[in-house]
Amino acid sequence: MVAGKRLRSVHAAKPRSSSAPRTTRPRSGRVGSSEAGIPQVCAVVDIGSNSTHLYVAVSDGVRQEVIADESMPIELGRLVEQDRTIGRKATAAISDALSSFRDRATTLGANRMHVVATEPFRRARDQEIALRALRGSKAGAPVVLTHEEEGLLTVLGLQHGHDHSVPQLVVDIGGGSTEAVELHPGELPRAFGVSIGSARLLARVSYQDPPRPREWQELRRHAQIALADLTVADVHRLILVGGTATRLLKLVPATLISRTIHREDLAEMGQRLVALTAKEVAERFAISQRRARLLPAGIAIVEALLQRTTARVVTVDRGGIREGLVVAVARSGEGWREALPALVMETRESTLR
Repeated sequence: MVAGKRLRSVHAAKPRSSSAPRTTRPRSGRVGSSEAGIPQVCAVVDIGSNSTHLYVAVSDGVRQEVIADESMPIELGRLVEQDRTIGRKATAAISDALSSFRDRATTLGANRMHVVATEPFRRARDQEIALRALRGSKAGAPVVLTHEEEGLLTVLGLQHGHDHSVPQLVVDIGGGSTEAVELHPGELPRAFGVSIGSARLLARVSYQDPPRPREWQELRRHAQIALADLTVADVHRLILVGGTATRLLKLVPATLISRTIHREDLAEMGQRLVALTAKEVAERFAISQRRARLLPAGIAIVEALLQRTTARVVTVDRGGIREGLVVAVARSGEGWREALPALVMETRESTLR
């Protein structure tokens, strides 16, 4: 079921020792031409379905340069899909990860670490119990984002220049849910969420490795059902962000340069996932085996999205929720949550001047 609305006001397992944090090269962010503030080191953490992720960057509210981009695998999506609970063990793992990330962020120069949680926390029956436990930890409890807030942060975090004079649909395919924001020139954004993601779809279909033809059909059917209530979006372009989309690009190397996926590219990606196991995909395309296992479900969701829009071209942006949170914190400080819709409108309008 899609929960969508037009925004009308300004408010709207223990980390494995073998999974060492990874630090990436600096990259520039583009968030419009609004007046820049004083550069500051911002640290944000996103507790998602597949991992808990630390992102530290220097930002003046307009530009950003990443200092560290690190994650620890904690598969909350799978746990919550099983019995709708996070549980004590996973809560303790999150607490340990947040404590470690806070020390890391402080070392890198951040005065404050902002933590947000997404779909698993939204769905968990023991959400309040987990939040209470985390509130007493060193890092404190996260802000549990709504679908709409997650979508708006995604738009705010876009890293590439996009033509804001034409209608667009920005989509983040996560592990447990898919967030989308429909953007039309001169209008307030329409943000909504769909309770399906790559890990959640895998849990529902439980396909073989690699998927069999009948399982591919089931993946497509479940993805189409999940998106059935999505009003067909009359947009010129579908913009994807997030780990699923960026890893799909690796399956057809030419798309890494163009960051554009045509229907024939999507078909070629599917053919490779039919022919290779997750282990073979991981080795050949430098993708973790855990992530490679989710890619067939990701393709099924992208196909379903294309069927529900008038877009013919898919663009993959490097930004996303964490980059958007850095922008929001740099611009609005502790009031970032209430300011989100206004920040998105301001950013879009500034690029049209």
